[in-house]
Amino acid sequence: MGGGQNKHNIDAFDKYYADDLIFHSAHGDQNYQQYKETCKAYFAAFPDMKITADDLLAEGNKVVKVWTANYTHKGEFVGIPATGKSIEQKGMEVFRIENGKIAEVWFCSDELGALKQMGAIPPPSK
Repeated sequence: MGGGQNKHNIDAFDKYYADDLIFHSAHGDQNYQQYKETCKAYFAAFPDMKITADDLLAEGNKVVKVWTANYTHKGEFVGIPATGKSIEQKGMEVFRIENGKIAEVWFCSDELGALKQMGAIPPPSK
C-alpha cells in the first residue's frame, strides 16, 4: 500500500495514485476507485495499522517496497468480526511510476498468516 497510509489519509489518495491506476493482487485486478475502497476498508478494520518499509529498490520507473505491517484487528474485515488481536504481516509491492504518480501496483503479502493470527483460520491439527 502506498503513500498516506500510515496516516490513514484517504484524501491523499489523489496525490499519490494515477486516475487510471491498475492494482494487481491474488484477488484480481482493481481500478483506482476499487483500490481506494479497499484502502478505506483496511483503515476501518485496522485503525492503528503502521507499515514499515524494510527495503526499497528503484530502477527506471519502478520501485519495489518490502514491508512489514503491524496492526490490531479492531473492526469487521471481509466478514470477520473484530478480534482485538495484534497482527504482523509481511509483504512486497512493485510500483510503476508515471508522471510522478503510482500508475500500477503488483501486490503480494502473507494474507494466510494474517488470517491465522486473527483466528479466522484454525492452526493445522497434529
